[in-house]
Amino acid sequence: MNQSHELLRADHLCKSFTRGVIRKNRVDAVADVSFAIPRGEALGIAGNSGCGKSTIARMLMGLIPPDRGEVWLEGREITGITGKEAQQFHREMQIIFQHPESSLDPGKKILASVMEPMVIHHIGRDREERMEKIGSLFELLGLSEGLYGRYPHQISGGEAQRIIIARALTLEPRLLILDEPTSMLDVSIQAHIMNLLKELQTTLGLTYLLISHDLEVLCWFCSRICVMNQGKLIESGTREQILNEPREPFTRELVESFFL
Repeated sequence: MNQSHELLRADHLCKSFTRGVIRKNRVDAVADVSFAIPRGEALGIAGNSGCGKSTIARMLMGLIPPDRGEVWLEGREITGITGKEAQQFHREMQIIFQHPESSLDPGKKILASVMEPMVIHHIGRDREERMEKIGSLFELLGLSEGLYGRYPHQISGGEAQRIIIARALTLEPRLLILDEPTSMLDVSIQAHIMNLLKELQTTLGLTYLLISHDLEVLCWFCSRICVMNQGKLIESGTREQILNEPREPFTRELVESFFL
């Protein structure tokens, strides 16, 4: 891949954790994983629970440090950055988690939660300008301004996930990391959210990293897919290659479990 077209690159990421109280063991959650995402594309990471997918997402966002390896955003290394550099980086990359309710402060009204990152990052000259931007995003995401005064426990799971997406988009990021973004939602709402995200990719020129155990969703949403098993990236390719020409036995089993 031409590096000038890359938005994000992960190089040889490794992360291990210590488990056990009396008998402590080191477990490799992520072992030497590398991949790149071109601008404007959607890359999927597939694998069973516990294979290291979410650990990768957290390392990319700087929420946990890698033991080894590097993260690059548009040719700039961002591994371990802090201070103002980290603040700018967090404007350019945002993450959407699978539990939307846990991403909203239960003691804050929806409007305050959505506006908070704009205040932190000094987006908008005043409250009026911020309100205008939030209103436009709510309209784009099919949300009512009547939700502004509600608390998280007063809204549905689908509304909460769309509000989290709206809050992320207030920062005008270039990349969204989607960590199982619909797994806790009803099937009909899942389809609506994924269709909405696909429309936003075209409308806003977004780049995505979609992490999911659901290969069917990944093949519909992503142009390229990486397959992980036990902390290792065992195979990657276009969705057609993964579906029709899987090389690894685990990948073949994964395809058969969803499509046969």
